[in-house]
Amino acid sequence: MKLVYIHGASATGESFNYIREHIIGDDLVLNYNSANGFDHNLKVMLEELKDINQIFFIAHSLGGIYALHLSNLISDQVLGAITLSTPYGGAETADFAKYFLPFSRLLKDIGPNSWPMMQADSIEIYHPWANIVTTKGGAAWIMGDNDGVVTVNSQKHHQNGMELIEVNYNHYEVVLNDQVVDIIKQKINSIK
Repeated sequence: MKLVYIHGASATGESFNYIREHIIGDDLVLNYNSANGFDHNLKVMLEELKDINQIFFIAHSLGGIYALHLSNLISDQVLGAITLSTPYGGAETADFAKYFLPFSRLLKDIGPNSWPMMQADSIEIYHPWANIVTTKGGAAWIMGDNDGVVTVNSQKHHQNGMELIEVNYNHYEVVLNDQVVDIIKQKINSIK
């Protein structure tokens, strides 16, 4: 089994250091730059994964959207996934913020009506898949319950074939604690 890590927007693979210290295995960290656009990054990731089989994705935030698209494109190479704080329904604030930052590729890619999110909504999940939903936070500029970055509703948006596991952490704490490491280990062991 190859553990493939995909970080969130504006982050790097370093965000998984705590998890990777506690989950030893054959792994690969896919790094990307959100400024390059979702489509470009997806093509680069596909190329990196073309000769890898028995993939288990561990992805944070926007990385989970990449994992979902990848699992759809290379289904026969994928065993399953666990995503953390992934906004499967998009980031609602992006639709408003893109008017203030019209050149932001990221804001165009993460809104609920963007093609990556609209297409993700229709992707069927055929592998064991779980999303750890982070419920602690509460940024005032985000309407509804949120983890400081994305809404809880967005994290729960894609429920077809996906297990949802709520934890009381914020968007960034999720990659830095033992409870989440234990959940990831359980999911990996259930595949073996």
